[in-house]
Amino acid sequence: MAVGNDHLLSLLLAYSGNYFPRVLYSAHRSRLLGKKEPQMRIAIWVQDIFPALRQALNDRDKIISNTSLATAIMLASLEIISPTAFGYDIPWQRHLNLARTLMWRRLADLRRTTENGLREDGACAFLWSWFAYLDVLGSLSGGGVPDADSSRFWLLEYTVHNPGDSQDEIDCVMGFSTRCVQILAQIAELARRCDEQRFAMSGSSPQLVWCPNAACIERAQLLEQELLYSMAQPSRPCRHITTITTQSQSITQYKGIEVEGQGNMEEMVFLNEAFHWAGLVHLHRRVLGKPPSHEDVQGPVGRIVACLEGIVSGGSAETGFLFPMFTAGCHALEGPQRSKILERFRSVERNGMTQVHKARVLMEKVWVTGQPWEPLLCTEFIG
Repeated sequence: MAVGNDHLLSLLLAYSGNYFPRVLYSAHRSRLLGKKEPQMRIAIWVQDIFPALRQALNDRDKIISNTSLATAIMLASLEIISPTAFGYDIPWQRHLNLARTLMWRRLADLRRTTENGLREDGACAFLWSWFAYLDVLGSLSGGGVPDADSSRFWLLEYTVHNPGDSQDEIDCVMGFSTRCVQILAQIAELARRCDEQRFAMSGSSPQLVWCPNAACIERAQLLEQELLYSMAQPSRPCRHITTITTQSQSITQYKGIEVEGQGNMEEMVFLNEAFHWAGLVHLHRRVLGKPPSHEDVQGPVGRIVACLEGIVSGGSAETGFLFPMFTAGCHALEGPQRSKILERFRSVERNGMTQVHKARVLMEKVWVTGQPWEPLLCTEFIG
């Protein structure tokens, strides 16, 4: 897609100079080296992107392309890992809102123009997974917007477009199952509504005593059962991982080489499980209002830490563990648990992504102040 679209190619240049060594340091490489991003160069690269996206959005008769959708998603991603890389301050939430609108339009176009939806459009299926991750974790991080349907409708549309894929397969882009992300989307919306009630005076100190209404309790209990059911399903990677692993095994068996594919799959299982436990923590704390010391909170926290021990330090799976790790860290009461989580945070932080550093600072502030993390949140993206 990028080769055929200058706007997307420009964003790729800005996003990762690791693949373009003759170009000035990108935002991500600059972070790794502790240098300031080349804001002027990046601003030149992206100067024509916003008018093009506005034009695509305003033309109701034009079919939204995968390249327009990918551009909007990458804008949000770049702003998350390297804020103000464009030389001006546009919060990641605004980029995400734009991408959400484009995603909704793209899925509507697929429904209207193709019979098999995402099964015929692998690129859009990939973009769906990428954006689902950003949108749901952004919402759980406090960056969500009110949703009249009390769930991300475009997320639920995926099942209609792609009925051939199992909802319980672990998505190789997100790191957890499609069923899990749909449940997390509903938890995020319910938590947002309860946060508005739980925190008095527009996000100041939490009310000392707060109880959700009967409707929230009933909904939370249903979502808890859905999470537990989802977690009980056999864990298996999606077809992309299965295909790649099969091909790798054929090649390595022929050449007599040993690979670590099985270990990677085990990490995917741990990661998928950890996101389910994190969802339970958010349900019991933010929706049902239980204290951090409650067994329904500490139990999942302990399980997240146990899953973390199955993740190789310094590996790619560790980077994807940020949200469960942050969730467990903010509610961990024991010193050894906090030490393990802090050690892993510092390991992931070496990747140079800004959101990891911000999440770690926020978590430590929770430990020092004893406050919940939600009122301390500013612009952090936890994921």
